[in-house]
Amino acid sequence: MTLNTSKTLERTSTVLGRRCEETQKNMTRLMAEAGCAGAPMATVMLPQIPGSRDDVIFAGLNGAKFYFLRGQKARMPLPVKQILVAAGVIE
Repeated sequence: MTLNTSKTLERTSTVLGRRCEETQKNMTRLMAEAGCAGAPMATVMLPQIPGSRDDVIFAGLNGAKFYFLRGQKARMPLPVKQILVAAGVIE
């Protein structure tokens, strides 16, 4: 897991940064809530957007909320990755 730098923390609100950490910590529970327990996992590099202050990527799946920090590799369920690809957030 990559540590947040002071530059990253400047851009990311405390609340959203905490949600990103909670997503990774509670991934198994979130996957169960989303109905994708046991789904394959994908490791994805989440791109930063130069000049943007939006450092958090959000994806919702069946009522479960997933938050990921840009500029880092993140593990996520394949169905969540597919949502982000379809939305054009990642390739």
